[in-house]
Amino acid sequence: MFKRFIANGKDLLSKESSSILSAATIIMFATLLSALLGVIRTRLLIQYFYVDKAVVDVFWAAFRLPDMVFQIVVVGALSSAFIPVFSKYLEKDKEQEASSIASSMINIVMIIMMIFSLGVFIWAKPLSYLIAGGFSESQIILMAALTKIMATAQIFFGFSSFLTGIIQSHKRFLIPAFSPVLYNLGIILGIILFGKSLGIFGPAIGVVIGSIMHLLAQIPLARHLRFRYSLVCDHRHPAVHEMARLTFPRMLTLSLTQIELTVIIAFASWLSAGSVTMISIATQLANLPVRLIGIPIGQASLPFFSKETAKNDLTHLAAMVNNSILQMLFLALPASAIVLVLRIPLVRLAYGADSFPWAETVLTGKLVAVLAISIAARSLTHILVRVFYSMHNTRTPLYINSFSTLLNVSLSYYFLFVTKSGILGMAIAITIASVLETLILTGTLYRLAQFGVKNILHPLYKMLVTSVITALALWVPLRVLDQLIFDTTRTVPLILLTLVVTIIGLSVYLSLSYAFNIHELTVFVRLARKIGNWHKALGASPETLDSSESSV
Repeated sequence: MFKRFIANGKDLLSKESSSILSAATIIMFATLLSALLGVIRTRLLIQYFYVDKAVVDVFWAAFRLPDMVFQIVVVGALSSAFIPVFSKYLEKDKEQEASSIASSMINIVMIIMMIFSLGVFIWAKPLSYLIAGGFSESQIILMAALTKIMATAQIFFGFSSFLTGIIQSHKRFLIPAFSPVLYNLGIILGIILFGKSLGIFGPAIGVVIGSIMHLLAQIPLARHLRFRYSLVCDHRHPAVHEMARLTFPRMLTLSLTQIELTVIIAFASWLSAGSVTMISIATQLANLPVRLIGIPIGQASLPFFSKETAKNDLTHLAAMVNNSILQMLFLALPASAIVLVLRIPLVRLAYGADSFPWAETVLTGKLVAVLAISIAARSLTHILVRVFYSMHNTRTPLYINSFSTLLNVSLSYYFLFVTKSGILGMAIAITIASVLETLILTGTLYRLAQFGVKNILHPLYKMLVTSVITALALWVPLRVLDQLIFDTTRTVPLILLTLVVTIIGLSVYLSLSYAFNIHELTVFVRLARKIGNWHKALGASPETLDSSESSV
């Protein structure tokens, strides 16, 4: 019995996903667990350190520079170039050549990553002045020190992220999806173990611990999938040239996104203490549905989109894209309604430590409400850009994102320094830019690829109507139960209120989806049944993890 349990567990870890939705479901569950740990991590940060708001502001700002380098260099290469090209060679059963190509790309990108990280380490202080010019001298010194520690973590993250790309190219998503759980666990350990003795340096050390755990978790499966890392740097290989050609526009696109995020931190640093923290945690909470829905479906879709594009089957690709968009919106629209209506209870549950004042809880709730309006749009973007990448088109998303970034920065400046709207104006700017970017991406994709947009308009209309009714179904019981039933000054009644109202809203949404005959409901019902019979699916799988000790 025990051996069978172990064998089934190994099957689960290595089993290939057969569809975008099944792969996305794996990522969603893992992301939910990681997000819950992320909330605990942030709550502990506030609980331990928010007595001095300026210190927590510095911690969030110190993340910015190392993460910017990582996102531009590593994510830029992975999302647009590595997986599509690597998948092409796997499709041709050229595993040895694929390993050589992957090693070359890893080594080239990691060299670039280390050069940038070294620059961050050397010029941490002047760069901190550039990013957070509104901070005091003591804050800048602390920010520079934290930035150096976190820059070290990105080296481990960089290599680990390529292992993620390799594993996902084989359509295995479970281990890469759960690796971020270990990352957040590392930060939590850093806060708990070193927070009292080392202060805010504790969570910074936790970032390094988490990044190492993130890497170690993925090595065994990469070895099982016969990836063999080597110190090769074949920059002349056509595949490496193709990756470089596709990567550069994506790096520019991500550079604009990172500039956008950095400008938000820079603007917030000139406001009152705590502003950087409030915009950061509001963004984190409003991004939770995007992380749970948009990013998983986007990540899971790229290998499938790339495979159809490699076959030059645009008809099948169009159907796959339409289905992915509707399935994502079926989840994202009610999630947006839930976050919008339950913003204050969610902020209180997630970040309501004694050190987080009520006035700042209310303001953070307002930020969450504004950002919630764009949840579906920001989720949809993760699918749309990957369709372009699968078609080896990285320039179009670059141009559209350039417009979105310019609009966001301009509006943020206008709302902050002209109308004096504070950080609430920044949230409005983010939402406007996000919605417009998604609309332009959608129109451009369907025009260039000649997809049939009429196939999604009617189902989308039914989902929108259902989501609006769901929002009303959430708001009414929230007000009634808050005033008459639950004493929400206490944690347990607050949790019960949130759960009861959420269950009511979801029940209304599912009932209306059934009444309106929304097809995506049946898709998810079938998926739920499939998950319920997971042991049968595993029993029929020929795939198992072996115990070979070949090195990566």
